[in-house]
Amino acid sequence: MLHRYRGMLAAILAAGALLAGCSGQREAQDAGNYTTHSYQDGTLLAYSQGKGLDGRFRKELRQDFAGQQLALTDEKFTEDNHGNTSYQYLINSQPAQNITLHVFSSRPERVSRITDWYGGQPLTETSGARTEIYNKDNTSLIYTSMGKEKGKYSEKIKKLFTNLLEHLGTDSHSH
Repeated sequence: MLHRYRGMLAAILAAGALLAGCSGQREAQDAGNYTTHSYQDGTLLAYSQGKGLDGRFRKELRQDFAGQQLALTDEKFTEDNHGNTSYQYLINSQPAQNITLHVFSSRPERVSRITDWYGGQPLTETSGARTEIYNKDNTSLIYTSMGKEKGKYSEKIKKLFTNLLEHLGTDSHSH
């Protein structure tokens, strides 16, 4: 009988150790999910509040455009799994007039992606569309205009983009 109790006790201890191991593994998995979930929530919150590395730049971009009576509307946001982020806006709610801000994880990434997406030229024009590209470090600002009003805001945008990129990363930019 004593032998039977020892066998049952050994089985209970083995089952307890197995459950504790599974529970510990589950806790580690839950902690990882919580951390990832918290990071994603924090990223989304920072994005929605205009904070983070590119939040101040986007705020300055909107303010500078508003100062020229160019409202940036219909913001769209995308982020890939390499840390590259893009924001797209319509100018004065006009679908044929838009700008895109690309913030890449590095300068080489920017050079590679912009060349792949837009070609190697700072200006491309077809009968239906015009695309103007301004770059600095890991950032690209793109103005695309289409149709009858192709290039409508080219002069204003050139001044705005040039000024914004000149201040990128300086103390005057990071207020």
